[in-house]
Amino acid sequence: MYYFRKEKTYLEQFNKTTKRSYDKIGSKKYIFWLIIYLISLAIQLIPTAVITFIIGIILAIIAFATSSINNLLAIESSPFFQWISLTLSTGIVILSFFIYIKLIEKRPFSSIGLKSNEKLKKYLIGSSVAIAMQLFYFIVVLLFGWAEVVSEPIHATAGTGTSAISLVLLFLIGFMVQGASEEVVVRGWMMPVLSRHYKVSTAIIISSVFFGLLHILNPNVNLLSIVNLILYGIFAALYSLNDEGLWGIFAQHSIWNWFMGNVLGLPVSGTIMGKASIIETKLTGPTWITGGAFGPEGGIIVTLILSASILILIRQLIKKGILSRQSPHIEVKQ
Repeated sequence: MYYFRKEKTYLEQFNKTTKRSYDKIGSKKYIFWLIIYLISLAIQLIPTAVITFIIGIILAIIAFATSSINNLLAIESSPFFQWISLTLSTGIVILSFFIYIKLIEKRPFSSIGLKSNEKLKKYLIGSSVAIAMQLFYFIVVLLFGWAEVVSEPIHATAGTGTSAISLVLLFLIGFMVQGASEEVVVRGWMMPVLSRHYKVSTAIIISSVFFGLLHILNPNVNLLSIVNLILYGIFAALYSLNDEGLWGIFAQHSIWNWFMGNVLGLPVSGTIMGKASIIETKLTGPTWITGGAFGPEGGIIVTLILSASILILIRQLIKKGILSRQSPHIEVKQ
């Protein structure tokens, strides 16, 4: 049996730097898990709700000033408005966790896995990994006749090809913020806090289930898509442990979403942000294989891609000694 050597990972930074270790409730397993889930949701949802409310007020003022509901609807459906909404609503999550970690836990924000001397290198490698995984999916569905590249707009009604480049690049910035925000919450905060009181493997599973459930209200979601999102959570956890921090998974997560939607023209967890993509792809194969309206994350191809990637990462972690047959000296709960 293999064990994670937490002292060889960025997870140990929580123990070394925090002034709030949650020791009083850490022993109450299921209550502690619930509390961690609730803290994560509250720090995400409350600031996001405030941003949404402010944007709603601004839209109402515009509608009142122009005396036109049509103008309001046009603004709400515009790609630029989607970009502002995506960037602000996810950027505020990062800011909120920064405040919580600094003021409540009283530790450096860098302790969540941001300490690295090779940030750019890891970001570029993470980006390359995401593109390679997406291209593998894309080539498979094309080769087996489960998808076709089409000229008429399906999702990308605001632009395709060269006409979409400016929007595609704009949403690259938005997804860089969005991907980082989810990683800060789950792999940067939740996983280290859980690993303080439980085995790292338990922290990975609990945080990955949370990550999957975060998407349960997405359009066209189904059981397989939730399973794949949980698998992605496990992949992301192992990737961040192998990469000794979050910079690589920031990029992998962000580029995974952006390349899927704004380059290949495929739905990202049920939607395409910005209504623009370099090419437009129509999925024609069985939904359980391709993912259908939910996008690649709803199909068995991504299940296989993530499973293979997880096995590769496990092998890397064993090679580095982060996964070892030797049991850790410090006893933690299951």
